[in-house]
Amino acid sequence: MSQGVLFALMMAILVAVVSIGFVRRNRAARGSTRGGADSPNTVAQWTEGETTRLLSSAELPGLYLLRPRFLTKAENVVYLLLKAAFPRNEIFARIRLADVLQVKIGPQGMERLRAFRKIANQHVGFVVCDRDMTIIAIVDAKEPDQVINPRDQKLEVIKQRCLQAAQVKYLCVYPPQLPRYRELREQILGPAADLV
Repeated sequence: MSQGVLFALMMAILVAVVSIGFVRRNRAARGSTRGGADSPNTVAQWTEGETTRLLSSAELPGLYLLRPRFLTKAENVVYLLLKAAFPRNEIFARIRLADVLQVKIGPQGMERLRAFRKIANQHVGFVVCDRDMTIIAIVDAKEPDQVINPRDQKLEVIKQRCLQAAQVKYLCVYPPQLPRYRELREQILGPAADLV
């Protein structure tokens, strides 16, 4: 065969393959408009329906109430102590542990997800930052009469280990036994606390 005939034969095969592809695409498009289970329209309709359902339930009057207090009484006492001990620093209350820690580069896939899930739903009481928003310490307020169930105790141990691994200063303050300002500053800033 000459090159011209071979080229014409290849072009005919290419046109046939492209035509078959268009026919299949048109059939698939017609099937999805009929409401096929895997059609993209069905997914979009479900997502839109779910969003509409969530929006309609959010509009019910009286469904949500404003909490009477943002901080508990014990947390409020610790917050005031921190503000007095660190007047030039920023104090943030009730922060997710995942907003403070991140999973280091290295683990991938499920291992990374497992590491993130350990911190995703945990909270810390207070985060003390300097003016540059660098984290100086994390402080939790614990109520002494609070009964802690075994699951919460395990979560607390996990939180402490994660913070220890991140090498951040972590303190638990018990409101009936509050440290003095100077003691708190020394625990967080170290011996040079008076110089700062």
